[in-house]
Amino acid sequence: MDDQAQADASIDAAPVSRREFVAGVAALSAVWLVAGAACTRESSWGGDSTKLVHFSPAQAAQVDAISARILPSDDTPGAREAGVVYFIDQSLTGFAKDQAPLFAEGLKSLGETVAKKHGSAATFASLTAAQQDAVLRDIEKTPFFGAMRFATLAGFLSLPKYGGNKDYVGWKMIGQEVVMEHKAPFGWYDRPENQMALLGKVL
Repeated sequence: MDDQAQADASIDAAPVSRREFVAGVAALSAVWLVAGAACTRESSWGGDSTKLVHFSPAQAAQVDAISARILPSDDTPGAREAGVVYFIDQSLTGFAKDQAPLFAEGLKSLGETVAKKHGSAATFASLTAAQQDAVLRDIEKTPFFGAMRFATLAGFLSLPKYGGNKDYVGWKMIGQEVVMEHKAPFGWYDRPENQMALLGKVL
């Protein structure tokens, strides 16, 4: 199997595929509310929403790569196109600053794991999609991966000026109208076909 075929196949085998990317969240509305809460705390945010304020470039590359496997790109944009890494970066100096140590330790541990398995010069971002998925499967039960998954979803649905959801790609994906008032599309969550597509079951 060539590299592209492996990458395509690994999307379906990723720890959190597009079809089930919210399955680990207690309620879909919780993700939206976190994104909304972040967007209302203007005192915690500011400046260029696509400029790193917390992560080093090396750390940001790893976070970007992880989020891109949590919510990969296929026929629609994923976390990378939405600029989720910038939302996470800014959140760790704002409303989620208490999680900064968790992310620092998680990234350090991830780097050590990758180096042990693939050589000292390897980074998570440098691995193939299939290799990245194998690494993530090993840590998917950890607090760090849980925080990364939730932050990826929140960043995908945030207002663009807070780093994520570039060009409203997240809202467009779920059919949320672009309006000045930030409110959750609860009717969208309630439709059985959407619950089945995202959760694999009807609530």
